[in-house]
Amino acid sequence: MEHPVATVHLVPRLVAVLSLILLLAGCAGADLAKQRFPRTTIPANAENVSDPSGSSEQPPPPADGEPVDPAFAPDKLRLTDPCELLDEDVLKRFGTPGDRSRSGYSRCSNFMKDKNGKDLAVTVEIGQTMTTELKNADKQLAGLRSYEQVLENSACFVSVITQEEPGLGITVQIGYEDGDACAPGREVAESVIRQIKDRAATRTPAKGSLITLDPCTLPDKAAIDAAAGGDYRLYPYGLHNCAWVGKDRELTLAFRETFIPDDREFEEKQTEVDLGGGVVGYQVSSSTAFPSCEVKWVQLAGSDNDGEIVEVKSAGPKASEFDRCATAVAFAKTVVGKIPKG
Repeated sequence: MEHPVATVHLVPRLVAVLSLILLLAGCAGADLAKQRFPRTTIPANAENVSDPSGSSEQPPPPADGEPVDPAFAPDKLRLTDPCELLDEDVLKRFGTPGDRSRSGYSRCSNFMKDKNGKDLAVTVEIGQTMTTELKNADKQLAGLRSYEQVLENSACFVSVITQEEPGLGITVQIGYEDGDACAPGREVAESVIRQIKDRAATRTPAKGSLITLDPCTLPDKAAIDAAAGGDYRLYPYGLHNCAWVGKDRELTLAFRETFIPDDREFEEKQTEVDLGGGVVGYQVSSSTAFPSCEVKWVQLAGSDNDGEIVEVKSAGPKASEFDRCATAVAFAKTVVGKIPKG
């Protein structure tokens, strides 16, 4: 595809930068449940770690669109609670577990102390899009292809491939400056894989929750065509984000479990828009080199400012002259009607 939108502006570029920021903030005791951007991925410039005991033999690849095991099907992963995957009995092998900190639907951390009282951060994320990891997976862990990376000798990322096409997987991230961070990462990853196969961390969604919905299949094709143009490519990202990238514009749809402000002021310059059915949207535009307009609304609001939101964004290069806010609002209205009520 000739259009540069896909390579420059899709979500994975942003989240690669955020990974280290979130890790360091977590080690300092930050509450990741209040982060506005919970999703992370493996840093593209991390250094590969060689595991002398790792096997280079690879299992046969599954068919396109199929997980390596039915237990890792996206609909099952969406209902897997990442915090329940951080088994305290496993964590106690390395020290004293702390409080669990949830960040979005699919990410959870435990900022603990090792046996000498030093900081040890453990994070698991399920349903991640795997690109570099899939290409370079040269080991096996718990019978699955795996890949390891280290970041500045203070963090290890152990990624396990659960689906080949499109690439999806599970990552255990260890932040530790006083030893081999990959060793506990492998143990935690093996425990995570075992629990998912045993369905030991399955959760029951609240009524009206977005958690079970696939953002790539939920919208009507006619609505996508109108917002992204007829000639576009589909880019799923993780389990709860999707983008449709055309020649002169792009459209994204995301479902998020996040912090809900009491005053619903997500952005300083947002304006309210009527999305129909009694739903109020919050619109904010950006006039950067790649102008965009985003519309979000609250799907569920729980206790302690926890909740779920839907985000729609329409964007395109400056040379592409179209009303981004009108496009985002029109698409958002079609999505509102497809989402179950709480």
